[in-house]
Amino acid sequence: MSKKVMLIVLAVFVLLAMLSMAVAGGSRFPLINKVVTAIVLPAESGINSIGHAGSSLRGYWKALTVMQKENAQLKEDNEELRSANIQMASVYAENKQLRALLDYKEEHRSQKVVAARVISRNYGDLRDCIYIDAGKDKGLAREMAVVNGGLVGIVDEVYSDYARVLLLNSPRFKVGARILRADSRAVGVVGGRTSADEKLVLEHVFREASIREGDVVVTSGYSGSHPADILIGTVTAARMDSVGLLQEADVHASADIADVEQVLVITAFTPGPKLEIVRQGGQAK
Repeated sequence: MSKKVMLIVLAVFVLLAMLSMAVAGGSRFPLINKVVTAIVLPAESGINSIGHAGSSLRGYWKALTVMQKENAQLKEDNEELRSANIQMASVYAENKQLRALLDYKEEHRSQKVVAARVISRNYGDLRDCIYIDAGKDKGLAREMAVVNGGLVGIVDEVYSDYARVLLLNSPRFKVGARILRADSRAVGVVGGRTSADEKLVLEHVFREASIREGDVVVTSGYSGSHPADILIGTVTAARMDSVGLLQEADVHASADIADVEQVLVITAFTPGPKLEIVRQGGQAK
């Protein structure tokens, strides 16, 4: 090894030794210490900055992942709550209808009834019928009254294990009715005007009969086809008919015809006296 190379190696070794001592004890070599500080500190600061940036990035992705998981969980919880609310609303509505059926059964112990569920609706032009899951197998027959708190309709057609019910608001529906008031025994015929709503009309009422807004309308039972005193609805307005010889009245149905799901079919009852009431311009039963 040449003398020149040895001098270079020795100089590098001395320089490294002095740098090491300057780092370990900064006051021994002020000039070298300044050089070390100028070189080392920026590098250390840069390394620390990179480390902090890496830590911040890792923290951001961790927080983002946690937020995504929490949002997914919240969405799942909201769906479960929404489903639970829908189920609770359905159960409440069904229980409400079942309570109405139970109340009717308790109040009319003399009547024999069969419980049935609505399984379909007639979506044709008239939309005035429903189908129930009881038929000849449960003793049903045509003209039997169907109720849910109030009158819903009458059995129109009977099959082996289901039946069709003509709804109260159908223009084809007719039933004998009377006013339930102590100082009025006005009688007439209730029928539907249009199957699009629950508006009914009480027709063929004597001109002199007392009828007014708020009167309760029930079945008369005079024909013997249906029990008496089944709730039909409430009078909302009364007037003379177009001819001016008889009275008629608008009646709001008591039964929730549009949303009915559970019904009772009256299969047997004690009929009242059969009576035909003759009216000018028509006949009611």
